[in-house]
Amino acid sequence: MGGQKSDLPALGPPAGMQPLRVDLRTLLLLVLLPCPGAWQFHVIGPRAPVIALVGEEAVLSCQLNPSMDAQNMEVRWYRTDPFGLVHRYGTSWNKIEEQKPEYQGRTEFLKENITKGHVALRIHRIQPSDGGEYVCFFESSTYYNDATFQVLVTVSGMVPHFLIEPGNRQEIKLTCTSMGWYPEPELQWRDHQGLHLTPASETKTIEESGLFRVESSLTVDKSSTAKVSCVVRNLILNVEKEVHVSLADTLFPMDCPWIVGLVIILFLLATATIIIVLLVCVRKSKGSLKKKHGKLREDYDRPSVHELCWIIMSIIP
Repeated sequence: MGGQKSDLPALGPPAGMQPLRVDLRTLLLLVLLPCPGAWQFHVIGPRAPVIALVGEEAVLSCQLNPSMDAQNMEVRWYRTDPFGLVHRYGTSWNKIEEQKPEYQGRTEFLKENITKGHVALRIHRIQPSDGGEYVCFFESSTYYNDATFQVLVTVSGMVPHFLIEPGNRQEIKLTCTSMGWYPEPELQWRDHQGLHLTPASETKTIEESGLFRVESSLTVDKSSTAKVSCVVRNLILNVEKEVHVSLADTLFPMDCPWIVGLVIILFLLATATIIIVLLVCVRKSKGSLKKKHGKLREDYDRPSVHELCWIIMSIIP
């Protein structure tokens, strides 16, 4: 959009039938008036959408073509939907109340190259609500023009994690959860060959921070031993975060917890049995030695290491 703010006086042809006769006033106007479009300009904004990461900074730059000094111009950035002023630069403007409240204290005007018509706006602490269509507007005393561009706000969330639950006698339920994404991410289940699996359920909710939380469940057969992957993808950045699980590693503790307990119990019983047998054998050996020799040393109640070894060896077939 561009246009002149005021119309220049039109020059008509000389009166009468003498086209070569020009009075002094007309000659002076022809000399002093600039060529058409001499004070006109175009505003060039970002040619591609600006990618802004949540919590980081974004720089929205604009420039004039042809290059010219913009120190005495008014420069504005504003939103189209919802409409509102993001930032305004001008030699006589200081009304902060005109700025949208959500941008107050978060914008910074960069004018190092303003004499060349190149300026920028830095927005601090990007929020999900900052995404949308922006307009960069320049206005001089005689002309105005603007440029429209897009800001895409995004962020990649946390690495997903699994919850494994037993289903019925033939199935296992896998639940994949991840949070902290913007915009709404894509979640996929894949098998060991990379083929997509159909989930049993999927929910996407917006948390208080404005970021997305995604949760999806998949039901698999217990007879399967393949690897299953849960992949959450940021479509703007084309970034994936993945977690996988091998069903062969999860089935044993889920299907046979009683076997593990039984093994532990049997081990404890075997250990206790061996200890009892050893104690009984020691007592019997001591009794037979008393009868044979008639008298034992007082400290015989504690058999020596050699005697214990002899007793153990005698009872082991």
